Formats: sequence, structure tokens, C-alpha cells
Amino acid sequence: MFARIESFRARPDEMDELLSAQHRAVGVVRTLPGNMGGYVLVNREVGRLLSVTFWGSIEDRRAADSEFAAAAVRGEVDEYDIAMQESLG
Repeated sequence: MFARIESFRARPDEMDELLSAQHRAVGVVRTLPGNMGGYVLVNREVGRLLSVTFWGSIEDRRAADSEFAAAAVRGEVDEYDIAMQESLG
């Protein structure tokens, strides 16, 4: 399983617009092959949003790049990929 993490920084007064854009992007991404769900976490007071999506394979995650790139972006964005191991036992 792979996680794609985006960390957004924006002015607190821009958070509603950023959150709406993320909800639209997540709605599209949920329909893509290999998507295993995700979360959007928001701290309006400091202007931070964290978006985490989970993927069955790195190929599925990479195939979604065009959808993420098409999403409206506000503020500064950092992006990370994390490979997750399933626990044994």
C-alpha cells in the first residue's frame, strides 16, 4: 500500500476555498483504480490542510497524478509518497 500526502499552507481566510477544491479532487480520485480511501485534515486557525490518499500500488498512485495536478491549488504545497508495509501476524 502507498500513501500520497499533500500539505497545504494558505491564509486562514482562504481555507474554505481550499477545502472545497480538495473535496472536489477527492471525489474524482475515489473513482480511480487502486484508490483505497483517504482523509482531509484541516486547521483553519493556522491555515494548514493535509490530504492523505491510500493506493494499492505505486503504479495506481502515479496514474492519479494527472487528476491531482488538475485540482485547484491555493497557497504553498508540499507533496510526499510513503510506502507502507503490512504488519505480519
